[in-house]
Amino acid sequence: MPYSAATIAFAFVKKGIEEGKAVTQMKLQKMVYFAQGYHLAKYSLPLIEEEFEAWKYGPVIPSIYQLYKLYGSEPIIDTSLITDLAFLERKLLSLDTKAIEAINYTWQVTKNLSASNLSAWTHKEGSPWYKAYTPALSSIKINNNNIKDYFSGVLTR
Repeated sequence: MPYSAATIAFAFVKKGIEEGKAVTQMKLQKMVYFAQGYHLAKYSLPLIEEEFEAWKYGPVIPSIYQLYKLYGSEPIIDTSLITDLAFLERKLLSLDTKAIEAINYTWQVTKNLSASNLSAWTHKEGSPWYKAYTPALSSIKINNNNIKDYFSGVLTR
């Protein structure tokens, strides 16, 4: 069962705050992307309902951007600016074991990487973002099948 991108993003924000490794919005976008790729590769099912778009700095879910844009490029060290905080807290309780595994795996792999390192990784030639991005166009969707195929190759190496 796919979840809202906001729910998965909130799980990473909470982990960042709890472990003293606060994430920026840019890093958050890449972590959700990685979790989606992991889940698609491992279970052949999407983790999130929304589709990623190929923006200049990598894969982006617009709803995550809207939810966290008030933080700008600063680390998200508290949840005071998040709308629907109680709703997101409740939604975390509905995550199944596969979703929790994808979140925990992604957190362990990416928590010590910078947002710019993660962005550079998403920009590699042959990546789903690379295949979809067109500078003159906006809102280009990144196909989940491309994400699945890419992560299947990355995670089995």
